[in-house]
Amino acid sequence: MTASLSDWLQRLEQLHPAPMALGLDRIGQVYARMALDFSATSVITVAGTNGKGSVVTLLQNLLLSAGHRVGAYTSPHLQRYNERIRVNGEELCDEAIVESLERVEVHREAVALTYFEFGTLAALQHFAGQSLDYLILEVGLGGRLDAVNIVDPQLTIVTSIDLDHQAWLGDSREAIGREKAGIFRRGIPGVCGDISPPESLIQTARELKAPLFVNERDFSLRRAQDQHLQWRGRKLDGEPLELNIQQATTLLDSNVATALQAFALLPGAGLPDYGALRFGVPGRQERIDFEGIEIILDVSHNPAATSMLATLLSELPKVERCCALFGVMADKDIEAMVAAVKPCFDAWFLGDLSDNSRAKPARDLAPVLHEQGIHMISVSKNMRQAFARAVSLLEPGQRLVVFGSVYTVAEVKAILDRKLSRRSLEGEA
Repeated sequence: MTASLSDWLQRLEQLHPAPMALGLDRIGQVYARMALDFSATSVITVAGTNGKGSVVTLLQNLLLSAGHRVGAYTSPHLQRYNERIRVNGEELCDEAIVESLERVEVHREAVALTYFEFGTLAALQHFAGQSLDYLILEVGLGGRLDAVNIVDPQLTIVTSIDLDHQAWLGDSREAIGREKAGIFRRGIPGVCGDISPPESLIQTARELKAPLFVNERDFSLRRAQDQHLQWRGRKLDGEPLELNIQQATTLLDSNVATALQAFALLPGAGLPDYGALRFGVPGRQERIDFEGIEIILDVSHNPAATSMLATLLSELPKVERCCALFGVMADKDIEAMVAAVKPCFDAWFLGDLSDNSRAKPARDLAPVLHEQGIHMISVSKNMRQAFARAVSLLEPGQRLVVFGSVYTVAEVKAILDRKLSRRSLEGEA
């Protein structure tokens, strides 16, 4: 009997002795044996500290609105593994993923692949048979040694460069920029959404003679008073472009601008239908109405991201009470994350994350907040209880912000989905 997707994912977690092991040697051996052909597909590789998921989804939607067949590979997922592998915006079904995993197993032989490497090869196996016009690959960590870098792109994107995963990528922006620039290829154009990229990234592009388009130098985005978007950029030949998009979005301007510039550089991309363009990205400044309470879900998980979250909150209409629902991984710079956003909140709700050994226990997280002068803190044994406590103290017109980790947002989003679904069914009864 064929194993289920759940069985496969449990097996992948045990296949390699380390949960993460950067390097292309192992995956390169298996990829070569699989002999996958992407010669008829334009591949776009996206790296960056923050903003990768937003840029991937925006670029996917731009290409779909222009009538192209598009594959997208992202990580991590919010609620289902299937979210990682999409064709034309639709998640792959369990059966298709299992079939691809089985094909990887046939070619793996004795190579011990990590969870991410095995999943990446399975995604590539599926994409290779889909006659795609474009394939967008999101880097999992860094760039140079990440599994997706096994495929040569026709366009590269680095969304932002900041301190995160220093144990793997280096302890400075220059070192991290060098790792992310590892996705660049000789003569292949690149886009950088960071307005002040480190010299290491610029120098790598220069050495490879790779045309590099930098935010606020080669392209930019401005918001009109009515929140409509005014974008300026360039084609690959230098021809200037201007767009006025009659839509508002809470996504970061740098991510929107970067996706638009990337689209402008793609050969044969054509013109998208901007009127039909979907700007929303699940878990990224996602806003949900729950019984009149505004809930904002944001996967910000490092100091740079929480600083951007603080900026977003400062630009939103003021509310009588704004509270935080916070869960974070223990290996993050928690003090800096909290410091960036603490003026935004009247109270903090903490809860343990289910079956997550990397997460900082709520009882240990509370003293970190106390040390920064935060005293309105509620500690719960799980996120379900923390969410219940938070919404019980909020009234319609007030705000709850869920952030700190993808895992935090995933758990709360699942809770919300169940509650909203139940209320919808009750309303139909």
